[in-house]
Amino acid sequence: MQTISDMQRDSIYKNYIKYLIIFFILVVYESITSIYPYLSPLFGVAFFYILDNLYNKDRFFAVILSFVYILIFEVDKGFIPLSSMIFFLIYYFFIYDAIEHIFSEKNVKKFFHVFTIYIGYYILNVILEYLFNYHISGFSLKYFLYIVTDFLILVAI
Repeated sequence: MQTISDMQRDSIYKNYIKYLIIFFILVVYESITSIYPYLSPLFGVAFFYILDNLYNKDRFFAVILSFVYILIFEVDKGFIPLSSMIFFLIYYFFIYDAIEHIFSEKNVKKFFHVFTIYIGYYILNVILEYLFNYHISGFSLKYFLYIVTDFLILVAI
């Protein structure tokens, strides 16, 4: 009996369970944003989380779940599926390092990342819309509300 109580518990499984619970809560939240369109879908937060933790081995599972969350966002909001993967590659190789080197303040970096993520992703979808004759919703002021909300959430985290 003593050997069982002295056994060390594996915290890796606890992290996986924690990430899965957070993921399912976010998926439910994403479906609620379809009903209430002025709630931020947290696209910028998920995208920034991926960029910030891309090379962190401990959070690899969470990064994969973030990609899945963004895919659910695309399908739910009517964007072109898997266009976020294209945008991620463009953003990571051309924009991410430029913003990291231009700004030194951490919160300013977060704001410009969230701003360029939303604007750039929308511009990419407009280009893909033209190429594939696909229809997406128009850009409106609620995107600026999303930018501000995602920025405030990132600052709070």
